[in-house]
Amino acid sequence: MNTATLKEQISPPMQKKVENEFAYRSISRSAIAAVVFTVLGPTAFLTQPLVLIPVLGAGFGVLALANIRRFPDELIGLVAAKISLFVSLFLLVGSVSMHSYVYLTEVPDDCVRMRFSDLRPNSRTPLPYSEKTLELDGQRVFLKGYVRPGAKKRKLKEFILVGDWGTCCFGGNPKITDVVAVKIVGDQTVDYGYSLRRIVGTFRLNKNTRLTNEKDIPQVFYEIEADQVR
Repeated sequence: MNTATLKEQISPPMQKKVENEFAYRSISRSAIAAVVFTVLGPTAFLTQPLVLIPVLGAGFGVLALANIRRFPDELIGLVAAKISLFVSLFLLVGSVSMHSYVYLTEVPDDCVRMRFSDLRPNSRTPLPYSEKTLELDGQRVFLKGYVRPGAKKRKLKEFILVGDWGTCCFGGNPKITDVVAVKIVGDQTVDYGYSLRRIVGTFRLNKNTRLTNEKDIPQVFYEIEADQVR
């Protein structure tokens, strides 16, 4: 029995229901995006910038719910949107809480937190390096960054630390005031990788720059004699 014959044998109210059942409904694109970002959401626990992923998951989840409720006869994916919204919000709260706790507890008591923004020189002064580094010279500092790959990538005792993935992993060309040369004091070594590194050690400002073994970054103003690399 085809659809037309079936419609002739039932009442008008039932005909509308049958038409809806046979009508084609597409999956909400927003719901698909919400599911994708939700699946990627656990990566938010790896590093702070990735917290954006569950934010996108929750945002697309809300958008999908709104679109599906507005066009119930045309779109499907309500359950997927609800689950994605709930899970993304859970991941967002969890990752933000974890990163906040780490931030508040990660700096040793005998260290000063240093940021890569502290290394940028003031354009209103003639100094080629940052005024802030004059204050930090000789102090024990805590600095987070990424290992920039050089000719050697394993069991590194010396390496260049940069502040973001662009200059670390994707061929960026950092300025001399955007990098710190790290020399590990002791037996510890590190391997190049995409993970964020936490450096603890004594900061040195080389007002006349210091030569390095790196071809791409032959000179540096800043260096850290590190006794801890995590």
